[in-house]
This record gives sequence, C-alpha cells and structure tokens, in this order.
Amino acid sequence: MSRYPFGRVHVGGVLGALLGFALSGGAAAAAADVDAAAAKAAANAAPYVTAESCALLDDPGKARMMDGLLFFLAKACGRQADFIGQVESEQPYGLALPYLEPGTDVNVSNPTGDTGATRTQSETSIERNPVTGTLCAAYNDSFHGVTQAQGFSGFSRSTDGGLTWVDRGALSSSDSGDPSLVWRRQDGKFYYAALRSGGLGLFRSDDDCQTFVFVSQLASGNDDKEIMAIDNEPTSPFYGRIYIVWTDFGTGSRIHSIYSTNAGATWSTQLAISPAGESNQGAWPTIAPNGDVYVTWLKWMPPTGYPNGNIEVPILRSTDGGVSYTTLTPAMTNQINPRDAAATTSCSRPAIKGNIRLLPSPQIVFRNGYLHTVYAYDPDGFGTGDVIDVFYRRYNPGTSTWSAEVRINDDGTTRDQYQPTVSVGAAGQVTVGYYSRQLDPNNLSYDYYSRTSFDNGATWTQPSVRLTDTSSPVVLDTSLATCYHGDYDQQLQDEDGRAHYLWSDDRGGTPDVFTDRTLVGTNYLLVPVAGNVSVCAPDNANYLINVGQFQGFSELVTLAASGNPVGSSVSFGTNPVAPAGSSTVTVTTAGVAAGSSVIDITGTSTPGAIVQSTALGLSIATAAPPAPALSSPANNATIVPVRPTFTWSASSQGAQYILEVDNEPGFAPPLTYTATVTGTSHVPTSDLPSNATLYWRVRSNNICGTGPDASAFSFTTVPLPGDCPIGSTSTALYSTDFEGDNSAWTLGSGSSGPSNWAISAARPHGGTKSYLAQDVLSLSDQRLVSPAVALPVGQSPLSLIFWSDQTIESNGASCYDGGILEVSTDGGTTFTQVGAAAMLTDPYNGPIATTFQNPLSGLNAWCGDPQAYLRSVVDLTTLAGQTVRFRFRLGTDSSAGRVPHGWYIDDLVVQSCNAVPLPDVIFVDGFELPN
Repeated sequence: MSRYPFGRVHVGGVLGALLGFALSGGAAAAAADVDAAAAKAAANAAPYVTAESCALLDDPGKARMMDGLLFFLAKACGRQADFIGQVESEQPYGLALPYLEPGTDVNVSNPTGDTGATRTQSETSIERNPVTGTLCAAYNDSFHGVTQAQGFSGFSRSTDGGLTWVDRGALSSSDSGDPSLVWRRQDGKFYYAALRSGGLGLFRSDDDCQTFVFVSQLASGNDDKEIMAIDNEPTSPFYGRIYIVWTDFGTGSRIHSIYSTNAGATWSTQLAISPAGESNQGAWPTIAPNGDVYVTWLKWMPPTGYPNGNIEVPILRSTDGGVSYTTLTPAMTNQINPRDAAATTSCSRPAIKGNIRLLPSPQIVFRNGYLHTVYAYDPDGFGTGDVIDVFYRRYNPGTSTWSAEVRINDDGTTRDQYQPTVSVGAAGQVTVGYYSRQLDPNNLSYDYYSRTSFDNGATWTQPSVRLTDTSSPVVLDTSLATCYHGDYDQQLQDEDGRAHYLWSDDRGGTPDVFTDRTLVGTNYLLVPVAGNVSVCAPDNANYLINVGQFQGFSELVTLAASGNPVGSSVSFGTNPVAPAGSSTVTVTTAGVAAGSSVIDITGTSTPGAIVQSTALGLSIATAAPPAPALSSPANNATIVPVRPTFTWSASSQGAQYILEVDNEPGFAPPLTYTATVTGTSHVPTSDLPSNATLYWRVRSNNICGTGPDASAFSFTTVPLPGDCPIGSTSTALYSTDFEGDNSAWTLGSGSSGPSNWAISAARPHGGTKSYLAQDVLSLSDQRLVSPAVALPVGQSPLSLIFWSDQTIESNGASCYDGGILEVSTDGGTTFTQVGAAAMLTDPYNGPIATTFQNPLSGLNAWCGDPQAYLRSVVDLTTLAGQTVRFRFRLGTDSSAGRVPHGWYIDDLVVQSCNAVPLPDVIFVDGFELPN
C-alpha cells in the first residue's frame, strides 16, 4: 500500500465544513497538497481494481462490513474522502489506576523506529516454532504501509519465550494487511497470509521468522479478512494441508474456503461455504486431530441483515479435507448486534463508544476433544444497559451437543468487554483474552484482561486477571479507514505452560502491539530447561526437567522415558518428583549409532494417575565429519555471478558447514567472504568482487569436532560495468567516502525549498556517513556539486561509480519526486543532465509527473520507493580530455514525501583504466635461455 497522509483529506475537508471556516493563504495551499496526495494514492492502487470493485463502495451494506479491503478500495477508487479518517478520537475523562499484574507489558512492535503522522500497529497474530522455541508475531503496520510505502503488514521475532522482541520490519512491498500466521510442522516453517493486490497472498519464512518470501497469490477480487490454519497432526489423513477462509465481497460477502496440499504452490478451487444473499464477515478456522476442519464466522440474520440485524455464530465442519462442508448447530443465534447508538452514527457502521468500529467475530479452537468457541454480543437489548460482553461455549462432537453458555467477563459493571481471543493447552487450560473498560466509570479508556478454565471449559472458578500495566485512551489514526481500531487479535499456549497474549493499545499516543504471558496449568507440567541436546558418543546427554506446580497440586510424579535410541539407557536423578521440583535426565550413548531421535518423557501422578508429557531432542555424533565434495561453481569456472549458488555434498554426521571464499589460495585472513550454514548450499548475502579470480572451500563440523577442508576450487566472476578490462588496472582519479572533510562539495546555486543536501549518519553504505537529500513534503530543488575532476585521454573506459539508496516518492513506473545526475564541463556555469545511454547500471526509473509543480517535472529521474543501496556506474568516456563537475539534484513536489529519508549517496569514485605493459616475448622460446 502507498504511504500518503490521507488524514489531511479529513482535516481540510470534513473539519473545515463542520466548523464553518474558509480556507485561504497557507490553508488553501495545504488543501491543495491534500488533493494532490489523494490523487496520487488513487493512481498507485488503481491498476488492481475494476469498475465493479469500486461499485462495491456504493453499497453501504458491503462497504461497512469490509476490513482491510475497505482501505485498499477507498484508495484505489479515489474515495478517501468518503471512507478514510472521518472521525476524530474521543478522549477519556480519566484513567483508572493500575494494580499489580502478572508481568510487565512488552512491546512487540518497536515504536522508536516509527516516524511520520501514521504509526498504527494492530490486528495481531502469533505462532511458535516448538522445535526452536521461536515466537513469531504478525500485525497491521501503517508506518510501513503509509509512511514507508511498503506493505501494510509487519512482524516481530522473539527467541527468549516472549521476554524481548525484535521488530523485523515490513513483510513485503505488496501486501495490504490483515495478517494470519501459522507454523507448519511438516517443513518446520512459518507461513503468513495477508491481503495482496485486492486478493490474498501467502508468504513463507525459510529462516525461522527472520525474513519472509512471497509464495503465491491464492485469490483475486475484492477479498477480505483471511484467517489460516494448518493440519499439523502427523496421523491426520490431511497432514500438512493449509486452509484459508475469508470473505469475498465480489460474490456478495460470502465466506469462502480454499486449501493447498503442497505448501501453497497450488490451491484448490475456491469453495463458497455460506449461502448467497447473507451478510457475513470474520471467518475463523480450526482443525481437529482427525483432520476435520471447523469454520465459524459472524452472520447478521435475515430479514434485517447488516448492520442492524441480530447476529449468529454458524459452525460448519468438513470431514474430507475441505472439499465439502456440512452445517452444525450454531454456537449462538439471534442475539443483539452490539453497538453504541452515538458511535454507530458517527462511524456509519456498528461501533462502540470512542468511535471504535466493531466486528464482534467469533474465534474457535479444537483441542482435547472439544470445539472451544468465544464470541460477543449485547446481553440486554440495544440502547439499554450493557452494550457488549464476552461469552464462551464448547461443542462435543461425540454427542453433537453444546454446553451452557458462560459469560467470561466478571466485572459486574455495564461497561464494554469485547474482541475476545482463545487458546487451549494440552492439560485442559482454556484461556480467553479480551479488552475491558471496567476500570473507567466513563466507559472509554480500556485494559486487557484474561480468564482461565482448568478443566477444558467445564467450569470457570478463577477470576479474570488484568494484564495491562496501564489503562489506554482511544486514539484513532485519521490516515486509516474511518473508526478503524483493529478488528481481531490472537493468542497461543506453548508447551511450557505459558499463555502468550497480544493486543494493541494507545498508551504511547499511537496504537502499538504489546504482549504479556501468564503461567497456566491444572495440576503440574513437565517443562525441559533445554529440550534439545547434541553429544559426541560415548558422552552422556544430560537434561533438566522442571515439574511445575499449579493450584497447590502435591501428588508425587513418577517419570518414565520411551523412544530413546537403541543401545542407550535413560535414568532420572530424582524419581518420583514432588511438585514444584525438578529432575535431571541422563541418556547414555556408548555404542549407540549416530543419528537424531525424540525421547518422550511422561509423568504419572500418584494416586490421581494424572499423566503429563514432554519431548526431548537428542542428536548423537560418533566422529568429526569428513570433507565434503565441492560441486558448484565448478573448478576453473568462468563468468560466475557475483552472488553464485555454492553447492557441495553432505558430510556424514555433518551438523554445520563453513564456507570460505578468498582472493588467494592460501585463505589468509581477512577472507573475502565466509558463512556458516546447516544445509549443503549457500548464496552469499553480499556481492563478491567482480571480474576477479577467487578460491572457495568448505568444511563440516559437529559436536565431536571440525573435519578437514575440501580441496579448494577456483572460479572467475563475471566482469561488471565499471570494471577495467583484463590486462589493465584501475586508477582512482577522485574518490570519497564522505567520512572526512567534505568542504570541496558545495550546495549548488539555485537550490530552493526547506531542505538541502547534508551529511547524514542514518544510512551509510560504508563507514558512518553519507550525503542525504530528504524527500520533503513540499516544493524543493536540492543541489549538490562535486569538486572538479580532470578526465584523461587514452585511459578508457572512464567511469563515475557511486552507491545510491533511494526512498523517493514514486508513481508506479514514473515518479512524483525524483533525483537526477548532471555534469558541467565549463567549471559549473552550466549543467546538462546525464542521459540514459550513459547509465551502465541503475537506470532512471521514469519521468517526473508534470501535474504537481515539481521543479524537475518531465525529466527522467531516479525514484526508488524504496531502493536499497545499488552500485551506479556512469560511462564518462565521451568526456575524456575535459575537466568536469557533477551535480546531484533532487526535486520534490507540493505534497507527500518520504521524510526523514530521501536520496542517499556514498562511496563515490571517478575511475580510469590503464593498460599493463606486456613483457617482451619475441625471443622467449627456450633457445636463448642461459645454460
């Protein structure tokens, strides 16, 4: 999604009309900026929509049900003024005092990196890799989507159980938000579904939630609010299958389902699972261990339908892997659609106080033989008493019956509780999270609460617990869809007895994602301190298992092991164990073959015979690995890419492989490149030297030690533009890294606007500094002139080489703002733009628009949006024999921008090539050599 301050449409138009003031002078100019930004936003998104798509916005019943699709269509169809930022935040009258809660709230998204007017993170999803323990969180992020003009989804990673998080930035440059995150046991990878180009896209992480790559587009055409589930049960007939359900507004807000049997490479035919003519939104799937798929959503019941009709929570089940579905008894039916009258009028759709648009969609989880369901509705009638409460109910598929409904919030007030999440642990712990306003007598500021059942939802004897450290006001982002404040969240329980909750609140002035975790258990749990161990036989493998205690459980727990490798034995340091206690686990490996195994540890209490379990990973090596066999690049290969794919054979018992690349066969430090990987191939993360002869080798290691190096191969990389031909050497006629004295560089005459080129430490290519011209939100012409450089004759080719990083406002294949390169041969009196023919790499992106007063309008320019550092090579050969100056020039128009970023240049060199004299070889034939 494009990053434009749509809120300016609201301020200049709607508020101006409401308050009855006229725009003049600077205000009128600001309004013109708003119109320009809106026009640009529409132009950027328009290629993905049709007239039929835009017509959906004229149907109030459909438009008001939309989530992420509404923002996308409003922008693409030029309807920002109708659907973006029309309602202001309503400030709370007072915040309640916090009290001691289970843990300190932790930021999942990093607000310190956000700049600009829109910095909203909300709508969360969380998943865990049980093999590595990595937690991966996903969320909508308007800083990426609007301010940075990247995709609208962000993600974060925790490797310490959720105590700390690293914000990993934007998911992609093409998604539109509504994240759904899962971990797939079959391949051990995270998968991320999101809106994309008006449809739905799937992304995958191959590095444990450090980065994601696009996999496939699975639907196209007015799709919204997709949620994903994966069959992770190895005994299921549909093990590994990915399911996604969503609302297709192109077919009249029908719920659709789709599945993939090959990790998203291809997809089944889309299946409509809700009847035509209904008002539906907010689908949610879950999968039973036997492979049955359950789906629920929110339905506004006929004949009234959306937005004022009563609501229902349908339940459907598929027993054939998503090929077909049958309808079960609804979890809830014919209840009052929750909404506050005043807020609903302000938002033009169901909303609660504070002008928060409301989608009271349900969530379901199948575990321990039950389908667990949470939802929300108005318990006592529209316009009176309580507006919205949270409820739980469970379904027993064996008897096809529902348990009695339970109200989860136990506050005893008529204040709002809404947007519940649910997760279920193996020991029957059902945890429900929800937003609550119970501490604010004015029913406006809010907190996050949780409540737990310890018997699979049969009883709820424990009170709700406040998780937030402080109450939050309601802050609405006027750059986003009117009254948007997030429509769903997600939580999970891990194998260590912890529930991890995600929510978004506005304590910092803008919505940010927070997390907290609580310990949940019914009696005891087996929790390994380190669940995976590697040993070199005959050393023993040693583990420590904590036996956690809950609710005063005091029965002795007897530990047992199974699944250990043939020839090994397992012993426990303490057995039985009194909770809360611990025991060491020792596995002997003498005489055991190399390999990996999973050891199941079970605990049985006495006299209650309560069984809990956990798993320990064991990798055994018996010797250091042999040298691998190198494959590619082949020995003496030529014209090899600067980022080749190195491949080699697997070494017996190899755990890791160390790749080394150097420019001499002795591999003396420092090396040209090195990497340690677990597989048998690797692509360098940075370019190798071009037009160079290099050497490479690989060795392997494991817990027993490091094996020998493979015999080195050599290869020659491809020559790139700017490289001197074989048989010649380069001479730097002028070079700078902008780290020292830059007084020879001047700000060219004719510069205009509020900003100009300056040294920056924000994005250096090398060292700590680069030159930056900020892409400001107003008219500017920023000029940077180099010192004079004499270009010799007879030393061709002559090249200007520099590194360029761009975050400059683009317009698809053309530019709104843009940078150009100019050259002067008369001492800087006149400058001429360097033409496209001289750009050997990184050509101009396209012409600058002529409609927004950019001083460079109509010229071809650079406008990467964004473009990370690229090596720009400019051919100067036609200027040989002249003394030249270069001028780097950035022009910006009257609206939008990319502050604090723009155009960075660094590590600049003007280079010539000198032929190396060849030796006199006329008589070197062996006959004239001395005796």
